[in-house]
Amino acid sequence: MGTYIIRRLLQMIPVILGATFLIFTMVFALPGDPLAGKCGERPCPPAYAQAFREKYNLNDPMLIQYGKYVGNLVQGDLGETFNGISVADQLKLRYPVTAKLALLALAFEAVLGVTAGVLTGIRKNGFLDNLVLVSTLVLISIPVFVIAGLGQYFLGVKAGLFPVTVTSSNPSVYELMLPAIVLGSLSVAYVTRLTRTNLVENLRADYVRTAVAKGLTKRRAVGIHALRNSLIPVVTYIGFDVGALLSGAIVTESIFNIPGIGGYIFRSIRSRDGASVVGAVTVLVIVYLFVNLLVDLLYGLLDPRISHD
Repeated sequence: MGTYIIRRLLQMIPVILGATFLIFTMVFALPGDPLAGKCGERPCPPAYAQAFREKYNLNDPMLIQYGKYVGNLVQGDLGETFNGISVADQLKLRYPVTAKLALLALAFEAVLGVTAGVLTGIRKNGFLDNLVLVSTLVLISIPVFVIAGLGQYFLGVKAGLFPVTVTSSNPSVYELMLPAIVLGSLSVAYVTRLTRTNLVENLRADYVRTAVAKGLTKRRAVGIHALRNSLIPVVTYIGFDVGALLSGAIVTESIFNIPGIGGYIFRSIRSRDGASVVGAVTVLVIVYLFVNLLVDLLYGLLDPRISHD
């Protein structure tokens, strides 16, 4: 396994370089002038404009700019915004908020989705199965901003169970609970359907019938054998979904006034602040790659037939 982990870590290097290069290229190609609005309604003085462009390497070709950025990135320097603020300091303020929101949404979709999938898989074609099927189809078909508005109105205003919006720069778990439910609602539907479909298929497998025939109770046959194999595609989907959650759902963060990474990336793109965009995406790519490595390692725990030697 140690060799496999080292090989995967080495494979991350070209992925990180490729992702940062693509993002850097796209930001470089955006129309507009980073100096626009820096000096109010008047054009900036030539001396200030020249110093600004030299400081942020704007006079260099794109490849030279990227090479300088990668050189600083290797040293742990994510650069500065066009306002002279460290990108790393900005990310330290915003990524913990988004990470907390993502973990809550992940826990919500995993616990509720797997539980609903198991219950419907065991009692397929029953009332609960049909009810969950209709509910998941409704969730998939409704846009997230509609779910957010309904959640704010019914759970926040009417019932008073959760705050309607986030009011602090370091929100508590309670303040992020409603946004997490909204953010994870769509994924709950997919996790439920994946769990249900794979569990029904595995319950018809020979190894489950053999286990029951040997005297193993149905609960243990489902929990120990069938469910473990059924969770492999679910873990794959959840690992993929982590990237979407950690990127900071711009719509959800905007509706609930969450000071997370999604709004930060959106504002940085609009202002053509390449260091902010590339820095935020680079951290996201690194986290996403490590999460996928963890998912691959979990395969071996769920199914002993999968080896990483």
